[in-house]
Amino acid sequence: AEIPVVLMELLMYTAIIALTRLARPQMTKLCYNRRPEKQGVLVQWLIKLAGIVAMVAAYTIPFFVIPCTVHPIMGWSMYLFGVLAFSTAVINAFLLPPLAVLTAWLGIVGMLFVMAFPWYHDGIARILVVVAYAFCSAPFLWASIVRVMDSLQTMLERDLHFPRLGDPAPETEFSKLY
Repeated sequence: AEIPVVLMELLMYTAIIALTRLARPQMTKLCYNRRPEKQGVLVQWLIKLAGIVAMVAAYTIPFFVIPCTVHPIMGWSMYLFGVLAFSTAVINAFLLPPLAVLTAWLGIVGMLFVMAFPWYHDGIARILVVVAYAFCSAPFLWASIVRVMDSLQTMLERDLHFPRLGDPAPETEFSKLY
């Protein structure tokens, strides 16, 4: 009964990925004056906060959109695809490193494999392995958060690629973002 909803969600996630790939060069042109002498600490803090909130939203929105009665395998695959779609939008909007943003996604995939391993003797062994996996993956998550914050800081300090809103953008080959 929920197959039409699932198909619409998958189509929406595919459209989000396609639109963020098509709109990537134009996303950074809609910026304001980023010169440090005219930019306050509050504005820099708000941009960093917006990046973190966008990342948290990319991981929580697909969770609330999936129907409750869908099969767990289909639900987890839809959740992972939705997180991937929203994370690509965050990566392209804030020019973040993809691996740092998707480290939590890779951790979730790994946790699903750890939980699905069929040869545990009992529930105690399974939970001990899950806790050990979380303990081992926590430093990688912390390093990715630090890398994202550093990337947001360097994005704020760069003035070359972000013209003021309303100014004509330079058309030289050196102004391209790769």
